[in-house]
Amino acid sequence: MEISTTRLSLRRLTPNDVTDAYVGWLNDPDVYRFLETRLSVQNKKSVLDFVAEKAASDNEFLFGMFLRDSGRHIGNIKVGPIHRHHKVADVSLLIGERDCWGKGYAAEAITAVSRHAFEKLGVAKLSAGMYVANEGSRRAFLKAGYRQEGLRRAHYESEDGRTDLVEVGALPGEIT
Repeated sequence: MEISTTRLSLRRLTPNDVTDAYVGWLNDPDVYRFLETRLSVQNKKSVLDFVAEKAASDNEFLFGMFLRDSGRHIGNIKVGPIHRHHKVADVSLLIGERDCWGKGYAAEAITAVSRHAFEKLGVAKLSAGMYVANEGSRRAFLKAGYRQEGLRRAHYESEDGRTDLVEVGALPGEIT
């Protein structure tokens, strides 16, 4: 199953997609700055285990973001876990290739995966959260049609001390 956009191809990751470059993203301080994976060193085995677990899940969907023109893997976006009773799920993402930052790929992927979640996965609401300093992520979600719903004060510990969590959410008709 593949989700196509103008510039991206999104497909579920498999262990075959775990490359040294992918593992390198998770150990790059500029990339992992706002990721919880920063709390432990990532290696090929830990990433393989994570991808295999998500690939086998019917409740979490980890998609690789690949450039359509070259097939280059530039990041990942995940939907889930899906809470089946409430029909809600979280969306999270990372763009690991730094030369792809600031080019709108995140908003493009968020829009596509959100539509997929609403239309194919039976989700009625999507949510995401990010560190308040992660302005790029916040802008990408808002560009895709998400709305800021809340702010959890001093929610996370960061390299700069306690920091706020920005919460965003979207309903099916709000995605651009």
